[in-house]
Amino acid sequence: MSTLSDTISGFQHLGLPVRDIEASIAFYRRLGFSVFRRHEFDENGATTQVAFLDMKAFRLELYQPAAGVANDRSTGTIDHIALDVQDIDTAHKAVQEAGFKIVEGINELPLHAKGIRYFMILGPDNERVEFNQIL
Repeated sequence: MSTLSDTISGFQHLGLPVRDIEASIAFYRRLGFSVFRRHEFDENGATTQVAFLDMKAFRLELYQPAAGVANDRSTGTIDHIALDVQDIDTAHKAVQEAGFKIVEGINELPLHAKGIRYFMILGPDNERVEFNQIL
């Protein structure tokens, strides 16, 4: 049986909602980040834009939610910290067995080459902790 820490292979990214993704990309490029990958996907008939930026071993996810899509986080505030896992189903089971409350079950998004699967728990101050498997 795996323990929860056995399912986590490391830090994956920090998620930051933004109002203007192009302005945010330009800002972080000036700081030395480079664009690793960009994505767009449809949400309720509008487009959500996502950009992953890298600097050394740190990855930043900028995302501009589609117009009209509810976002319960303020732009400019850290939205989530993502932990990298090799098997989302094993991690999900380990989190449940450890007694953490899952606030968003396993979902899929068309990010990266083949997509991702992820789920979320809440930390003690309502910070979201994402468990993320890149497919």
